[in-house]
Amino acid sequence: MPVFDDFPAASPGVEVAVEPSMAVELEWVLGSALNRRWRDDHPTLDSVYAAVPGVEGAIEGLWGPEEALTCGGFTELFLLAHHAGVLFGTDGDGLAEAVEQAAGSLTPDQAHPSLGSENDEDRRIVHRRLALLRRSTARRRRYGEVLAALWPAVRQDWEAHGRRRVDQAVEARRRSLARGASWQEVAGGTSFPETASGFFDQLTRAVAALAPGSRLVVVPAYYTHLVLFTDLPGMLVVGVRTDPTAADARARTEALAKSLRTVSDPTRLAILDALRAGPRTVGELASSFALAQPTVSNHVKLLRDAGLVADERRGRRRELVVRGDAVEDLLAGLQHVLAG
Repeated sequence: MPVFDDFPAASPGVEVAVEPSMAVELEWVLGSALNRRWRDDHPTLDSVYAAVPGVEGAIEGLWGPEEALTCGGFTELFLLAHHAGVLFGTDGDGLAEAVEQAAGSLTPDQAHPSLGSENDEDRRIVHRRLALLRRSTARRRRYGEVLAALWPAVRQDWEAHGRRRVDQAVEARRRSLARGASWQEVAGGTSFPETASGFFDQLTRAVAALAPGSRLVVVPAYYTHLVLFTDLPGMLVVGVRTDPTAADARARTEALAKSLRTVSDPTRLAILDALRAGPRTVGELASSFALAQPTVSNHVKLLRDAGLVADERRGRRRELVVRGDAVEDLLAGLQHVLAG
């Protein structure tokens, strides 16, 4: 995958800014209902869709085959959020209502923006989507209902993880911009498949076409799969990935490292292997390994503290069992770090 770090320069008089955008975040969440592989970057999206039964099907049913974008996205959301004045910000409260109202207030000209960022087919389809929303109260209501259902499902993961990462990325990139960094440096080098040269060519043309007085806005986004750019009235929005900071990475791997330290001892690993065959008491383990019972108890305590084994009462016996879910999490975490 090549890295395009030679993005074209913006023309003099173009304002470069860095902003968060909940509309950009939710557009990627919406698109993940149609592009399942996008969820590989954010496995939590599976739980988001599970939290609101039916919302995935509702997203898939928003537009028919004749209104399907080649990119599988929901570009009209950017235009509607921009028209409503809610494109930028990290709060999703009220976004659905504002977008729904904006769709009904579009003039015929506003429903046919230039969209130089899109190919001819997608531009035509976005125009069709906007026209249908402008004319149909039922469509606007359904669109607003989907967004209104999606935001509460996303909120928990966003508040726990996404908002912090985006706030950190926005602050860091604004500092770079204040020090005189170009917009290319602020956006950062981005990797694309070999087939993305057409995307890069489109971006080059869109940046070159920006008139003095317009804005080029870099949007670091938590749910972004790769990168996007959208030509809106008076501005070009470029959404880029918000990569986790070193502190985030350390926080994610700290528990994994603790578990790995626990099982790195050959005796404790052998105890896990023995318990995998069936439940045993501490006394039985001590006899099997020819060790003093207090020694085995110390090993078991560390395994228990790591969440890898648990106690179960069977009559008067207190037996030890392997926690299969914890072992699966350990293996999955290790695979994610080393092979992800």
